[in-house]
Amino acid sequence: MDLKQEKFLFTDGEEHFITDFQQEKGYIFYFFPKAATPGCTLETIAYNRYYQKFLTAGYNVIGISRDNLKKQTKFQNDNNVSFPMLCDIDSKLCEMFSVLKEKKMFNNVYFGIERSTFLLDNDFKIIQEWRKVKPVEHIKTVLLAVTETNL
Repeated sequence: MDLKQEKFLFTDGEEHFITDFQQEKGYIFYFFPKAATPGCTLETIAYNRYYQKFLTAGYNVIGISRDNLKKQTKFQNDNNVSFPMLCDIDSKLCEMFSVLKEKKMFNNVYFGIERSTFLLDNDFKIIQEWRKVKPVEHIKTVLLAVTETNL
């Protein structure tokens, strides 16, 4: 899949090319399991807190989950999130970035998103990735990666 040619559904209710949100250096894609859950809320609020710093460093943040438009939009609005959020309902991006993992809950086995963050250049080449991360702790690490190393 060529990410420059593909449109995706965002929380404004429109389909956009990801390049519509391009910044000087690239993107930070963070994949989270489920909107409005405690860990995902903490993570999203933390990314929002540092959003301007990411922009200043030349990177746009895009939050991605498999939630539907209504749920993802409510989540974004309830938390006053400034950055774009993408509804990967058909799991295209989740599959492309291999973030769907087998999980178990109450003896039920299912595939869900493993919390992961990817630092990408404007050609969507992965510069760095963080997988199976804690909701908040990794965000400062990502910020350091984009500010101290001048990627």
